[in-house]
Amino acid sequence: MRKFLRLAGLLVLLLILAGGATLFLGYRATQQVPDFYDEAIRLEPQVQQEAGDALEQHVLQLHNEVRQSGRWEAVFTDQQINGWLAYDLPRKFTEALPPGVSEPRVVIDSSQARIACRYESKRFRSVISLDLEIHLTEEPNVLAVRIHQARAGLLPLPLKRFLDEISAKAGTADVVVRWSQVEGDPVALVTVPTRHELYPRREVHLETVELRDGEVYVAGRSLEETARQQASADSSGRKRQVQR
Repeated sequence: MRKFLRLAGLLVLLLILAGGATLFLGYRATQQVPDFYDEAIRLEPQVQQEAGDALEQHVLQLHNEVRQSGRWEAVFTDQQINGWLAYDLPRKFTEALPPGVSEPRVVIDSSQARIACRYESKRFRSVISLDLEIHLTEEPNVLAVRIHQARAGLLPLPLKRFLDEISAKAGTADVVVRWSQVEGDPVALVTVPTRHELYPRREVHLETVELRDGEVYVAGRSLEETARQQASADSSGRKRQVQR
């Protein structure tokens, strides 16, 4: 009987140690910080401010081009985006981020954009990252954002909570988001409005969104109402000629 109790006690002790080691390793895994995030966070405040200012200047230039009829284009670097996220976002848009989320950063290459941020609650603290593919769909002005996975440090996380947050934020910003799936990955279908109060009597058509190493390229065309109607009529005429 004593041998049995000793054996049982030894097994319980081993289970406790194994469970403790698993929890410890799991906790350590959640505390790992992506290299790109650590590098972006360490940039000097002056560098961040200058990069953020450059982004705002590019956005203003794009805004002025979109207001005019014709083709427009712009390039935004991930350094400019990170500078704006670091310096301007917490000062000008304090309510933009969900509770517990802070210091978002991004890195862009030719295949994907990777976003990371700090997340803290009463029971949990980590750096959360998301891997995204971004491209235009065949639907006019509809952008597809495919979410590959979410991680807390090195550990994978369920995506549902993040999808709910995205939908909620999109709703408050009057952005239309529909959800689809590709090979099990959720895909957000974001509709970019062709009409906006900032661009009266014009339609804005997004024609290109391209991820490059360290930057994102966007291009499109602004059409006046009369030009849009003429383009539509020309297109209809060509279709009728083909049908004949």
